[in-house]
Amino acid sequence: MSISSMTGFASTEDESLIWEIRAVNHRFLELNFRLPEACRHLEPMLRTAAKAHLARGKVDCTLRHSNAAETKLDINEHMIEQIKAGVEVIDHLVHEKTKISGLELLKWPGVLINAATALDETAVMNGFDIALSRFKANRAREGAATAESISERLDLITTIMTGVKLEIPLIIKAAEDRLISRFEDLNLNLDSERLHQEIVLLTSKADVAEEIDRIDAHIREVRRCLQAQGPVGRRLDFLMQELNREANTLASKAISAESTFSAVELKVAIEQMREQIQNLE
Repeated sequence: MSISSMTGFASTEDESLIWEIRAVNHRFLELNFRLPEACRHLEPMLRTAAKAHLARGKVDCTLRHSNAAETKLDINEHMIEQIKAGVEVIDHLVHEKTKISGLELLKWPGVLINAATALDETAVMNGFDIALSRFKANRAREGAATAESISERLDLITTIMTGVKLEIPLIIKAAEDRLISRFEDLNLNLDSERLHQEIVLLTSKADVAEEIDRIDAHIREVRRCLQAQGPVGRRLDFLMQELNREANTLASKAISAESTFSAVELKVAIEQMREQIQNLE
């Protein structure tokens, strides 16, 4: 099973049976079936078939019988006789006479018989399998497009981080020069020990080597997930949280306009990926 989107749509029509499957994002798998009354007993099997191929999403599965409206309605006389007999028993027990109209009897489940009762179970299941296969293919295509877009953002992040790695030594050197210049401008005694302590503090604040290493590791894991088989949406969402945490740390350690801008670019790219990942199964 390749990486898939949670959204999708598919339909199939075989003679008079029309299946439609559509889905939107959802934290878990929620299956909703709309079936003709005569097919209700098939719902457990249909659910089992769907769960074997789907992991997340709010999925609506609808079966329609296209010529049901043209079918002649028949009356289930045997059921009506059973209802009447049941009413007579109740009347005897409560010592009252109940009047039941024909319209009320028509509303009783199973009194009206139409062609839906003759739906072929094998055709229903086969039609669902075909629709489900098309639905999976549709979600796989959307998932592939989303994965490609995420991969482009990863390339952008890699470029940003490469720039950060090159900028940091230059930024620290420039900050050290400014610190020395400030001491000189204020006519402060350039005590070598004091100056050394200030430079150490400055370098410690600007040291983002650990953050860079963790971001690189998270990027590699995101790329691995995009190549993996099966649902990866939750894993990727967790990785976005971790990437965002590291980006926030980079921003808090920024000691120049350049490093601040890089941190902002990084956060924007991560947020764009996070929004896209919300659609993945």
